[in-house]
Amino acid sequence: MSLPKPSDIKLIVTDVDGTILNHKCQLSEKTKNVVREVLKKYMNIPFVIATGKSIQGTMMLRNDLGLDENLMSKEEYRNFVTTNQNLSQKRIPSPAICANGCVIYDGYKEIQDQIYLTTEELLKSLDLIDNFFTKLNIDYEVAFYVGSYTYFNADKYHSSRIRDDFKEPIRILPRNELLEKVHNNTLKINKLCIFSEVEAITGFRSELETFTKNNTSLIYAQGDPYCIDIMPLLGNKGQGIQALKKLLHVNSDNILCFGDGNNDLTMFQECKYGIAMGNAIDALKAKSVYVTKSNAEDGLAFALEKIFL
Repeated sequence: MSLPKPSDIKLIVTDVDGTILNHKCQLSEKTKNVVREVLKKYMNIPFVIATGKSIQGTMMLRNDLGLDENLMSKEEYRNFVTTNQNLSQKRIPSPAICANGCVIYDGYKEIQDQIYLTTEELLKSLDLIDNFFTKLNIDYEVAFYVGSYTYFNADKYHSSRIRDDFKEPIRILPRNELLEKVHNNTLKINKLCIFSEVEAITGFRSELETFTKNNTSLIYAQGDPYCIDIMPLLGNKGQGIQALKKLLHVNSDNILCFGDGNNDLTMFQECKYGIAMGNAIDALKAKSVYVTKSNAEDGLAFALEKIFL
């Protein structure tokens, strides 16, 4: 299948780490400038970030890309939806898929849909995590994703890295206090993210394969070698795109997606035009219509230029 024409596309969706960010986990000037040029030229195409991060963790990237600049007001957007005419000559709002599809936002960063772990699923998962890493005698951290916020039980290496390096606000709440809020139904957990050493996470992934086979309401996803997620069954980027199809009134034939990892496979199933990065896993490349350059070579920018500029 050949690359789409600009007129074929009504929605662009991209993964973050390994895709729009380069091998140094940075947004290059080249990619930033190309995305901004596409957004300026095609104001009616939403540009969606699909990530395991919380919405707070995407704000620096949204700002760098200019996703919320020159944005339609809500009234202007309602008129656009009704008339299909951009009379304001402003950018259409860009929604977001966060927590690997567990939390869906509209273009004004308001939650439109979210799914949660049940208390039983949460406790089973925590037992598995604690038992595995305690036996290894290796340090680990668990992040609890709650809507727009991320909780840790203590401020340690990974929590401080997320806060300081990625500028993502975090909340510290001891495990017993957090679980008390869960039992009182004042806190609902969308997903868990476990951080540790790469070898330990690799071993834990094998445990999760068995665990999720025996607990079919749960799935796992891994976007980085040092962390892995546990989520409800419907917590994936593909379900996130399904939610956006309804929200934006678009279909799969008009969606362009970029990705590199396992957690992007479901996303590619929901879009006609899946473009895999040169550094992507083979399984994703097999589902793609085109393999672009690697993220170290500004592969996303390269493909956008070929299609839109």
